[in-house]
Amino acid sequence: MRTLPHSQAAITYSKFGRMILREHFSQRTIGTRSSSFRGKVPLSTPSGPQWVESALEAELLEQLAFSLWVYDLITQPIIHYAVGDKPRQYASDIAVQLNCALRPERPFRFLIEVKRRADLRANASKYAIKFGAARAAADHMGGVFCVMDEKRIRTPYLQNTRLLRRYTEQDPTSNVVDILQKKLPEQHLTVDQALSFLAKEGLAEPDARAGIEEAVACRFLNCDLTLPFDDNSLLHVRPPGAFPTIEEDPILRSLREASLESE
Repeated sequence: MRTLPHSQAAITYSKFGRMILREHFSQRTIGTRSSSFRGKVPLSTPSGPQWVESALEAELLEQLAFSLWVYDLITQPIIHYAVGDKPRQYASDIAVQLNCALRPERPFRFLIEVKRRADLRANASKYAIKFGAARAAADHMGGVFCVMDEKRIRTPYLQNTRLLRRYTEQDPTSNVVDILQKKLPEQHLTVDQALSFLAKEGLAEPDARAGIEEAVACRFLNCDLTLPFDDNSLLHVRPPGAFPTIEEDPILRSLREASLESE
C-alpha cells in the first residue's frame, strides 16, 4: 500500500504553518439516507460549517470547536492510496489543524476516525488497510492519526462544552474575573464559595453565576472540566497574564492519547 496525492498531483504542506483544510482536501459528500444520521455543525473556523453522519462525530466536533487551540477542521477529508496497482480512496471522519504556536514536539494536525468500540472489535481486519492509509497521510501532512470512540467522546467534558461554549462566541462582558483576581489572587475556591464572595461584592446570583461560567469558558479561571461542572467544582484564580497551556485542554489530550494507542 502507498498513499497517492490528491488528484494525482503533489500537494505542498507547510510543516509549521497553518493549513485551511478545505484548500488541501476534497471532501466526501454526506448524502441523505433514511437510515442514517445527517447533520450540519455550525463552525466559525476557516473552512466553515461541516456536515456529519453520526451523533458521535457531531459531539466530537462540539468539543473541538470549544478548544482555544483549534484553528480549522473539516469532515470527510478524502485520502488517496493504492493497494498494488489499484488506486483507492478513503474518507477519514475529521481533519484538524491546530494553531501552531505550540511546543514543536507536539502534533498540531490530526486525522481522526470516529468509531464505536463494538464496531472496532468486530471489524478490525476490515479497517486495517484504510487506517494504515490514514496514518501514512497524516504523517505526510505533518500530523498523526487517531481513532476516537464513544468512551473518549461521551464524557463529562462534552456536557461542560455544551454548557460553556456559548460564552466563547461573544466578547467577554463580565467583570467577575477582575473582582476575583483583585481580591483573591492565585487562590483556589469552589464555585459555591465564589458565588458567596461575589454576593458580598454586590453581584446578584444569576449575574455572578453567568460571569463564573464565562470566565471558565474563556479560560480566565482554571477548572478541571474533565469532571462534571457544578457548585462543588474547584476554581483556580489565575494571576493576570497567565495563559493556560495546551496540556490543560481535555479533548486535545484525549486526541494525543488516542494517537499513541493507534500507532
